[in-house]
Amino acid sequence: MSDVRPLAGPHLPPAPREIETLEVILTAGCNLRCAYCYQDDKKQRRMSWDTLCSALDLLMRSPPRHGTVLFLGGEPLLEFDLIRQAVEHVRQTRSRRKRVDFSIITNGTLLRDDTIAFLARHRFETQLSFDGVPAAQDVRGPRTFETLDALLDRLPRTHPAFFRDRLTVAITLTAATLQHLADSVAYFLGKGVESLAVSPVVTHDPYWRTENIALLEEQFARAFDLSLRHYKRTGRVPFLGFRKDASPDVHAPRGGTMCGAPSGRALAIDVDGAVHGCAVFVESYQRFTNPFLRAGVESIRLGDFRAPDFADRLARYPAAARALRIFHDKPSKHSSYGECQRCRFVEQCSICPASIGHIPGNSDPHRVPDFACAYNLVSLAYRERFPAQPTPLDILTGRVRAYGPMRAVQDGLAAGRRRERGARALRAARAASPRPRPGPGR
Repeated sequence: MSDVRPLAGPHLPPAPREIETLEVILTAGCNLRCAYCYQDDKKQRRMSWDTLCSALDLLMRSPPRHGTVLFLGGEPLLEFDLIRQAVEHVRQTRSRRKRVDFSIITNGTLLRDDTIAFLARHRFETQLSFDGVPAAQDVRGPRTFETLDALLDRLPRTHPAFFRDRLTVAITLTAATLQHLADSVAYFLGKGVESLAVSPVVTHDPYWRTENIALLEEQFARAFDLSLRHYKRTGRVPFLGFRKDASPDVHAPRGGTMCGAPSGRALAIDVDGAVHGCAVFVESYQRFTNPFLRAGVESIRLGDFRAPDFADRLARYPAAARALRIFHDKPSKHSSYGECQRCRFVEQCSICPASIGHIPGNSDPHRVPDFACAYNLVSLAYRERFPAQPTPLDILTGRVRAYGPMRAVQDGLAAGRRRERGARALRAARAASPRPRPGPGR
């Protein structure tokens, strides 16, 4: 059980406004050494309980009624005891008006039965980093496929609700694993995975060539067909890149920003209490070899969250992030595939701004990586073609065609509406026809 202490006192500065998400780096260490990981300087450093406890208190004192704690590493399950302490501390000290949810990103190799039971019991949103078929997963972590394959077999039996509702499998795509993308999608669909995310690598991929977009097209065409057949059979769309409904997407990027990091509403707390606007800029587990990126990270450092002037630093952070120019002015960005302002997907595309600084020798804040740009061009084109998934209102009204079990529900409702229309027409016809008059002598 954690030590419980009050959420205010001389050891804590006033809470900054509008902190919604806390990304806590529990350790700079990891039990894997993925070749493409941006964390290229992992070491045996861990967050102390005092630092973690103070960080949690910061979130709970912030005004928004809903907060999220995201546990990260390195590999966060190396510090599972800290996670248990944190959950208990939040449970004992949060106010009734404050809702706090928990998330974790893990490579899955340390997910034992007791760990899974804990995550399920506390409703953790869990992202499992797993790149797919053995040829792809071996690039991430040699000899780890069998462990994760067995995990995906076990979870539906032991924790079906957690597997269905709380688990997202995340593929990191590289030029070397691109040829396995469709096979990996087929593998995860076959395993019954309900939520599948795919994103290109954040770091520079030296093997990407502009002409590789043709192979990306080929792999997405197969993934599209697999997903469409799965949707028509089951009514479900596990591939997150193809999920959409018929209503306007109010959460689509707006205003020319690349991501939400410049807002300051999400804070990444490093093992020593140093704060950044996102975990990709945390310094304990990586080296910034590009001078442009290194200088940029220095310009947006927020210092220790326990410092008396932290709230003032956070208030100045959005302006500092804007001055760095990698986060804003999306239409001004460009790649070898063209200028973003001329692209019909400019409002929808998502490219990590840190990837700009990972291009070797780059100092142009508007030059985005070709691989990331190609991925957005292809994936968003196929998303555009994928059928919109009906909302409950769409199913009731028949405005959008449903598939899977909901198709029978929608057909039943449609049949009921036809019967009702027929009954109304019959009643109207009867009301309009003249009534027979009584005969003579009656």
